[in-house]
This record gives sequence, structure tokens and C-alpha cells, in this order.
Amino acid sequence: MVQKGDIVRTSSGETGEVKEIWGLARSFIRLKLEDGKTKPFFETEVVEIVMRPKSPRGRR
Repeated sequence: MVQKGDIVRTSSGETGEVKEIWGLARSFIRLKLEDGKTKPFFETEVVEIVMRPKSPRGRR
């Protein structure tokens, strides 16, 4: 499952940060690519999660 803020690689080889997630039956994501442009993809096109930021919630 992809989350907002993840850095992912798609089946076409593009890498970027997930900026938006929407959809019910078929999830879409909007990636901010390395060149600064954004592009929509189906969530099923994600091959790998390269990096997931640490949760800001922690011990207080």
C-alpha cells in the first residue's frame, strides 16, 4: 500500500514522491518526478517503494 510522501519507482522506470492518492475501485497517485513535474499513475503501476519517511508520531 502506497502512502503520501513515499518515494516510489513505477513499472516505466520513473521515480518520484507521492503527492496525492485518490480513487475508490482503482487508486490513482500523483507523483512529483525528479524534474519537478507531476504525473498521474495507477497505484498498480508502482513496482517498489524506494523510501518511506519516518512517522512523526513517536514517544513523547
